Amino acid sequence: MTRTFRNVLRLIAIAQTLARHSAIDALEAVGLPRPLIWALRHLEPRAPNMPLGARLAAAAVALGPSFIKFGQALSPRADLLGAELAADLGQLRDRLPPFSTAKAKEVVETELGANIDDLFATFDDKPAAAASIAQVHFATTRDGHSVAVKILRPGIEQAFARDIDLLLWLAGWIAHAKPAWRRLRLRESVETFANMVQVEMDLRMEAAAASELAENFEGDTSYRVPTIDWPRTSRRVLTTARVFGTPIDQVQELASAGHNLDKVCLLYTSPSP
Repeated sequence: MTRTFRNVLRLIAIAQTLARHSAIDALEAVGLPRPLIWALRHLEPRAPNMPLGARLAAAAVALGPSFIKFGQALSPRADLLGAELAADLGQLRDRLPPFSTAKAKEVVETELGANIDDLFATFDDKPAAAASIAQVHFATTRDGHSVAVKILRPGIEQAFARDIDLLLWLAGWIAHAKPAWRRLRLRESVETFANMVQVEMDLRMEAAAASELAENFEGDTSYRVPTIDWPRTSRRVLTTARVFGTPIDQVQELASAGHNLDKVCLLYTSPSP
C-alpha cells in the first residue's frame, strides 16, 4: 500500500469523524474539492449550537490521542487559527477514557521486570487521571511509601508514528494546494510537534528533568518537587512520591482553608498525562 493511498484512506476516516461532529467547516478552510465537501455535509447531523472550536475538540477526542495532543499543540497558535478557535482547542485536557488496569499492570511488569505484587503492596484499580499520552494510578510500595505511577498508553508510539506521517503528508499537500499558506510553515510545525511528543513518550526524560529541578530548588521551602522513585521508573513507567494539596487555580478553596495566598508553597508535579 503506497503512502498516498494509505493516507487518503485515513483522511477519509477523519473526514467522516469531522462530519459526525459537524466540523466540516475545518476541511472547507483547507481547500478540499467542493464536491467532496458537499458529500460530507450530508453526513453531518443538525448543526449544534456550539462554536467550531468546540466541535473540533470533540472530534479530536473521537479521533484519539494523536489529535488531542495536536489540538493542544496548536492551541497557542492564535495567529494561525484565530483567537476563539485557539481558545476552544485549549480546552483539550484529560478527556480520554482510561485503558484497562490489567493492561496497565502488564506494562509495569514488562517495563520493570518484576511482578506487580513484588513492586507494590497496593495498586489502585481506578486510575487517578487519564489523558492523551498516559494515565496515572496511585499505589503503595512494599516499604510503605505512597506513590503515583504514570504509565504510557499501550501502542501509543505506533499510533503517533502513523498520524505524524499523515500530518506531514497533509502539510505538503496544503503547501502545494494553498501557496499563500506556505508562510505558516506547517511542515515545520508538525516536525516540532513530533519532536516534542517523542520526548514526552520517554518518561525517563521527565524523571531526569524533575530531578534536576529538585536540585536547582534545594533549600527553597517555597517550591517542592516530588521525589523520583528510580527503581520503579523506565521509558514507559514513571513513579514519583505521591503529593497532596490544592491546585493553585482553586483560589476560593485555598482562601477558605486559611492560606495566605501571598505565601502559598508552589509544588511541581508531573505534566498532564
